[in-house]
Amino acid sequence: MLKVKDVAEVVERLAPPRLAAAWDNPGLLLGDAGAECRRVMLALDLTKPVLEQALAWNCQLILTHHPFIFSGQKQVLAGCYEGDLIMALARHNIAAMAAHTNWDNADGGINWALAEALALQNVAPLTEPPASEILLLAGDLPEPLNAAALLAHIRHKLNLPVVRAAGLREDKLYRRLAVVGGAGLDFWPQAQSGGADALLSADGKHHIGLQAAHSQFAVIDGTHFATEIIGIMRLGQKLAAALPELEVCSAEVEDAWAFYA
Repeated sequence: MLKVKDVAEVVERLAPPRLAAAWDNPGLLLGDAGAECRRVMLALDLTKPVLEQALAWNCQLILTHHPFIFSGQKQVLAGCYEGDLIMALARHNIAAMAAHTNWDNADGGINWALAEALALQNVAPLTEPPASEILLLAGDLPEPLNAAALLAHIRHKLNLPVVRAAGLREDKLYRRLAVVGGAGLDFWPQAQSGGADALLSADGKHHIGLQAAHSQFAVIDGTHFATEIIGIMRLGQKLAAALPELEVCSAEVEDAWAFYA
């Protein structure tokens, strides 16, 4: 009989905790490690709809990318995000676990899955965690692309209606793309010095775009959700392969941020 701790051990073999950033909070966050675990629900974030799906599927564990308990939790109160979830999970005996920057930085993890989804070739790391706290990858695009074709390629591969970017040049052919799942656009100097023509990540701040454009380097925001959802699904595939007796269910969710015209 599989237990929550058995699943957690496999997750931590795939995404070693030593690879996590110092500020992160991955691992088993809530629940009984010794409880039986027959079915796990996979999601990018732990939300009320994800919890409802886990209940409907009779899951004993919810495995997410982002830890829903991130910093010091001093109160557990009804009516707030963490409090409502903690009480509901405890009430229904569902454990919660996260594989965050340790899965970002793992071999075959979030960033490798993103590079593969974009059909990058000759992929290699530009940084080495845990010293840099982030694994920055770069790979060759299937063919040299102008700015419009590069954006179209990213939109198609990540299933996005639009993307935003700074520093793109109409007179340039883009050959090598750096990638970081989630919020990593501030690593553009490392991407540029590593030989990439552009960096794809998410959550770009205004001044990041100004700095990159001034340095004639392109930064592309592919959204936090789209750049990471591929990778957490990859973790589910690896978990199912390692534990054939475990049923892995993927939550049906959409990005909390939507595009409006």
